[in-house]
Order: sequence, then structure tokens, then C-alpha cells
Amino acid sequence: MLPNKDYLNEKLTYTKDGNLIDSEGLPIMMEWEREIMKHDAALICQNGGDILNVGFGLGIIDTYIQSYNPKSHWIIESHPDVYNKMVNDGWLEKPNVKVIFKPWQEVLEDLPKFDGIYFDTWKEDQFLFDAYVNRIIKEDGVYSFFNNPRNSDLINCLTKQLLKENFNILTNPIKIKGPIENAESYFEKDIKTYWSPECRLKKNEKIY
Repeated sequence: MLPNKDYLNEKLTYTKDGNLIDSEGLPIMMEWEREIMKHDAALICQNGGDILNVGFGLGIIDTYIQSYNPKSHWIIESHPDVYNKMVNDGWLEKPNVKVIFKPWQEVLEDLPKFDGIYFDTWKEDQFLFDAYVNRIIKEDGVYSFFNNPRNSDLINCLTKQLLKENFNILTNPIKIKGPIENAESYFEKDIKTYWSPECRLKKNEKIY
């Protein structure tokens, strides 16, 4: 059973002010995250090649990924409301984009290796993905994810420990500017600094 099965049955809403919220009104993705997504797209696309994004949301990072004209751009999205927006916005028609409308848990074994990987989903633990990511990333590839400070001081302790077994991890500070709504728990006090993870395979790590 999928850990976020109930979420996949929820009705999601794209608001007029450019956010995506769930059935309880909780923010799944917000416009203020744009600065983060711009930075992280540059991070995972620095080697060009084949790029994977898990979780489409508002499509902000995918739009930035497209600006780097990757060889291939894979997107995994499992919520029907988000998928319908992708269809309406023409993402399935882009020549270098491959959209997989399934939970990522069901397709991990079928994925090729990527030069850059990004992970940002909702109402689930990414522990399983982190346990597998070293199998689908190329030797010099870069893995990053939305680091949700609500779950930890910096990076979720399980994720941090697991990734350290296979990856060297850097955390890059991003200063968030301007008014930020629904983000009180993302930052310490009034210091709006987001920490972006940059994960690279250790050179002595076995490539499967």
C-alpha cells in the first residue's frame, strides 16, 4: 500500500495567487519557492544530460530545467489533478520531456541513470527513494531535494544518515527575499535562509 494513498485521492487546488494547496488548505507548493527552484535547477543541470524530477507541483523547477535544454527531462507525478494541469499546459508535448503518471515507488526499478535528480513530493517520507537513488544516478551526477525544515533542523536525520553512506553532502544557503506567506515554520525567526542539499556520490562508492 502506498504511504500517501489518501493524498492521491484528495482534491488539490491551484489558487489565483499561484500556489498549490491540498483539501485542508495546506500549502503543497508556493510561489515564494521560486528562488529555491531556480537555484536547484542550476545545481542538478550543471552536467547537462538526463534529468529526473520527482513531483511536479507548480512546475517551477521543471520550467527552469527546460531552460538548460537537457538531453532528456523525466518527470514523475502521481496526483491526477497535477497531471491534468501538466496535460493542459502542454508538458506531454515537449520533445525532450518524458512524463510518468505513476507513484515513483512503482517505477524505481525501471528507471535509467541520470545526470541530475530532484525530489519534492507531499505527505510521504523520501527514505525509500534515498535508499535507492545511488542506483539511478551517474557517477558525476548531482542529487538534491526540497529540504523541509519542518521535519528537522537542517536535513531529516534518517535521510542525512542514509545519504552519508553513499554521498558527500553540501548544504548551500539561499536567501529568500520579499513577503512570504504560509512559511513561518520554514525559517528560524526572521532569518529567511533556506539550505539547499547538494549530494554527490563518493568516489569509492560502487556504481550498480
